[in-house]
Order: sequence, then structure tokens, then C-alpha cells
Amino acid sequence: MKQILEFSVARGAFGALKGAAAASAGAAALSVALLSGASVASAADIKIGVLYPISGGGAIYGGPAMRGHNLAVEEINAGGGVLGMNFVTAARDSKINPAAAAAAAKELITKEGVNVLLGGLASSVGLAISEVARQEGVIYIATIPKTIKLTTSKLHPYVFRTASNTDFEGDAMAQIVKKIDGKKLCDIQLDYAYGHDLGDGIAKALPKYAPNAEIIIKLRPKLGATDFNAYITQIMGSGCDTVVSGLWGNHFVNFAKQAAPFGFFGNHTYITGGEIASHEVASKLGADYPNNVWSNTYELWYYSPTAAHKKFQARLSKKAGTEATAMWPVLAYNGVMLYKAAVEKAGSTDADKVSKAMEGLTIDTPMGKLTIDAKSHQANTGQFWGPMKKQAGKPYRVMDPITFVPSPK
Repeated sequence: MKQILEFSVARGAFGALKGAAAASAGAAALSVALLSGASVASAADIKIGVLYPISGGGAIYGGPAMRGHNLAVEEINAGGGVLGMNFVTAARDSKINPAAAAAAAKELITKEGVNVLLGGLASSVGLAISEVARQEGVIYIATIPKTIKLTTSKLHPYVFRTASNTDFEGDAMAQIVKKIDGKKLCDIQLDYAYGHDLGDGIAKALPKYAPNAEIIIKLRPKLGATDFNAYITQIMGSGCDTVVSGLWGNHFVNFAKQAAPFGFFGNHTYITGGEIASHEVASKLGADYPNNVWSNTYELWYYSPTAAHKKFQARLSKKAGTEATAMWPVLAYNGVMLYKAAVEKAGSTDADKVSKAMEGLTIDTPMGKLTIDAKSHQANTGQFWGPMKKQAGKPYRVMDPITFVPSPK
């Protein structure tokens, strides 16, 4: 891989609730706890509208993201707030549904009077929130959605992204195809903006890194799919040696469990985006996490590239009550901190002034410096990539070696 730094790896999960009633009550309590970021707002507060999926299949990521958001707000307010004002959170469950997210975003602006929108998970949701932000003239910081369109064809003055994007992810995956000498590729992506754009990103990057590699089949299961058996059969009958994919969260969990009985992962190298190297997925699959998987993550609780990350992870660990913490909190945390810095630079919460202040802005984060490109509104966010391996004494796989792939210049 180009411009890579390799690091060796130096080194709970929530207990299951028993019974349907307990599970329902526990889920409801967790949702309320996560969505209650602050006390009642006053006229002198800065109101943040937050949209993450707290229920359904996206909760594996949305719940941890909300914790990171709340941690940032608590730290900012404890430090005196911003321009003499506190941050107050108004949160909604986006439900991985573009229509629901757009309606919630509109309601947050028109009824709650929020100064900014943060969050999103699925790229389709991010695009929907962004369109509302454009129409209403309110800043939207996309902390997770990665479709390249947010910062290209759908770019507008009020949208900014602190996550990575599908072109970068496709480029990194093509580098891994070269590294493992993949020849015949099966491409399986979810049938929505992220999946289509990631597939395009891979196809664009392959000629640069692995010109002899050929995509021989493209499969597009629906977002939210739970049954992957037909796709598994097609891949196994296609003759490909490598699978490139963007199945994320429970999509990958279900795929892996359904494919394992067929010996699928013994016959294919599986290269995937969607951050399934994150602790959220690794711990959920545990001993069922398959062999021959290469994936990515923004952050690893067991590896600190900066002193700031070590301190951040310690605070997060204390808040979560477990040493092994999730990955998504840092993305939400960074989004809040970027908005804080932009408001301070602008000396105002006026959206046009904050937008100008955010262009070219650099902040310190637990993962290092983050800079927003003045033209594209895209952050220079890199990722860790590597194979997931078993280690003695750990009930889940870890990335080893850890390879940081920086954002393209």
C-alpha cells in the first residue's frame, strides 16, 4: 500500500436481557438514555439536532455514536460552553429511513429551532438530511455517511463531512486486492447510495493498483436484508477467489453466520468496508468471526496512535463501564468538536458565518488533526485497514497488523 504506516498491536459487551418483556423495556430505557443528551434549553443555549439510528439494525452503530456525542457535549459544557453558551442536544431516531430522517430533520429545525444538524448513518439518510439542511439554510455535519455524492454532485454551502468517503474506501480496497494478488473478484454491495458508490470507487481504483484483477459478478442485496443464502450460493459458484464488499453491521453478521457452514471463508479472501473491524462487530460475532477477512475501522480501543486518543478512550471506557469500547463514538465526538471550533472562529452561530469558518478549518481530535477541505467540505479522514486475526486470551478477533491508510491528497 502507498503511504502506509504499520503498527504492531499491543493487546464488555452488554449482557443479553432475558425474556421478551425485559428486552423491550431495556431497549426503551437505552433509547431514552441515549437520546437525552442535556437538560431543557434556554434562549442562551446553542441547540444541536442529532440524528442517529437508536432502534433496529442500525442501533449497533447509532447507540455508540450517541454516546460519543453526549461525551463531547458534556466536556464542552463543563469547560464553560461556547461563546458563553451551553450546547443542548435535541435528538431523534433516524431509523435508517431517508423519509423519516428528513421529516425529523425538518421538525428539529422548524419546531426545536436547532442551530445545526449532526449525524446520519446510511448514505441515503445522509443525503436526505443534507437536502433539508440546504433548503432550510442550516449547517449539517455528516459524521458517518460516506457516499461521495455528499461532497461532489450534492455539495452545497451547508454540508460538511467528517467521515471518510466511498472513493477513498474503494481506493484502499483496491490496494489490498493488489497486496493479496486477487484475480477474480465478486462484488457484493447493498442496493443503495453507499453500496453503489463504493462499487464504483473500487472499479475506478482497480486499474491503478491491480489491472489484472477482474470483477466477474456484481450482487446487490437490499438495505436491511437478513437472508444472504442466494448470494452466497452465487458467489461460491462463480469461481472468484476474492470478495469485495460493503456489507456493514448486522448485514455482515448475518452473511458471515450463513456462509460459514459452506466453508465460504476458507475459499475466498473477503475484503470489506463498512468498518466491520470495529469492536461493535468483532465482539458481536466473537468466535464466529470468520477467517480471511480484511476490513477497516476509524479507531481501535486497543491501539492509541496519539496521547489524546489514550485519554479519550479512558474517558469513554469509564463512561461505558467497560475497557473494550466501541468505534463509532469518536466520529460523533469529532463532529461536535468541529462545530464548536467553527462557532468560536465565526464568533457566531449564524449558518453562513459558520460555513465560511468551517472551510479550511483544522482541529485536534483523538485521532490526530482533522482538516476540512475548503472546496469539497470533506475532512482528511484516513482509516486503519488490516486482516482480522485470533489472539490468545481474546474472545474476538483483532486487527493485526494495523495499517493506517491516510486520506488521499
